[in-house]
Amino acid sequence: MIDRLVSGMCSGGIRMRPGVTVDEVTDLARTMSHKMAILDIPYGGAKSGIDCDPSSAQAPAVLRGFIDAISPFIAERYATGADLGTREDDIIAACQLVGLTHPLQAGFKTEGGAGLDRVKQALALTSDGVPITELMAGYGVAECTIEAADVLGLPVGGASVALQGFGNVGGAAARYLDRVGARLIAVADIEGAILNDDGFDIAYLLSIRDRFGRIDRKRLPAGARCAPEPAWLEQQVDIMIPAAIGNAIRIDNQAGIRCRLLVEAANNPVTADAEAQLERRGITILPDFVANAAAAFLFCGLLERRLQPNLESIFGVTSRQLRGTTRELLERARRDSISNRGAAEEIAEARMQTRKA
Repeated sequence: MIDRLVSGMCSGGIRMRPGVTVDEVTDLARTMSHKMAILDIPYGGAKSGIDCDPSSAQAPAVLRGFIDAISPFIAERYATGADLGTREDDIIAACQLVGLTHPLQAGFKTEGGAGLDRVKQALALTSDGVPITELMAGYGVAECTIEAADVLGLPVGGASVALQGFGNVGGAAARYLDRVGARLIAVADIEGAILNDDGFDIAYLLSIRDRFGRIDRKRLPAGARCAPEPAWLEQQVDIMIPAAIGNAIRIDNQAGIRCRLLVEAANNPVTADAEAQLERRGITILPDFVANAAAAFLFCGLLERRLQPNLESIFGVTSRQLRGTTRELLERARRDSISNRGAAEEIAEARMQTRKA
């Protein structure tokens, strides 16, 4: 689904999950347009959705068939990559199998080999032994969270965190928040919630998850206890981060939420009516198209040469971009007495209009 083209280009990931709908993908494509604008990247928004279980034996063939079907778009105008239920290396391999150079090839078609070399060099980087592509989205979530907490006067060191999703995004967010002293006391995956009032050892928890973010219950640390999935929403915490699925927080389950800051690491994780109720209760919500923008910035920033293929550039420039935008939108919302999402959308629309001019 292409929401809009800017200079003939659009960008957005390929997600795979059972039951994905056209309406869902349409909303996500629109969100990507705002994300591109908030990052000041001259692309429109797009998104792909595949109705398939990513853990099924058929998933690789289904992904390959889908990419083959949309290959003319990837070749000319659609820069794509991983999203929920897909992995970057699988998408790259599928593209090559159907005769494409790379899922980002439309973005470097004017540069040819030089652009491809820069992208390949950057995407081959690792940090602490982990591929950069598995870290950036969660790193951006953590950076936005730290900046928002600073604006609110909320010390991150010692802050309690509840997290839904422990895949690439949630896992990396936990990794980087742990480094500044935050305590993860509740985490939910596909099998339910795991709680620990003293806070989890993040390195150990990461070591016992599978590639889909599922935590091995047989290897849980002492002090951890299992609970039904909704329990992650019911903990009194400083920071709450939905980093798994859309519409995770709705009008029917938002009443028990007790936190100061809610950071939307997933795409569209809070419904509009639930968001309004939470904000009326004084909860600060950082919108998804800002909080989870780092992965898009990695790819498009490389294509636009705003990032160089080294860790210092990638982490440093991304941090400055996202922290600056986070502070700008929170200060605008406070100054103009509007919602944080409204402030972020105003910033995005203004940047899109500047592009048109």
